[in-house]
Amino acid sequence: MERVDRLAQIVEMAKQGKKVKAKVTLLKRPIVLKIHPEAQILEEKEAYILGAIFEFEVDGETYKIERFYAMGFPSESYEEELANRNLANALLKEDYERLKKAGIEIEEKYFE
Repeated sequence: MERVDRLAQIVEMAKQGKKVKAKVTLLKRPIVLKIHPEAQILEEKEAYILGAIFEFEVDGETYKIERFYAMGFPSESYEEELANRNLANALLKEDYERLKKAGIEIEEKYFE
């Protein structure tokens, strides 16, 4: 069986007339950036990623696709946090539009 790890593949299945059920779970995943002198990271640094796990059911098969939308730091200002959240929500909205255009119904959730 072909590996399905991109939204474009799910969209293509829907365009071929397959019935696709969809749901999404939003994540604010903590991460640690490791030391990387070439990237000017001189010490480990806590960060977070705003992402989503899309779960699709197509012809009895379940596919999970994880998407990442923005990265930030716990120490950032409220304005920076808001900008990251707005960016993530704008990119998420684009993904919802792609899915809906292909006839895939999904409950839209956004980062708050």
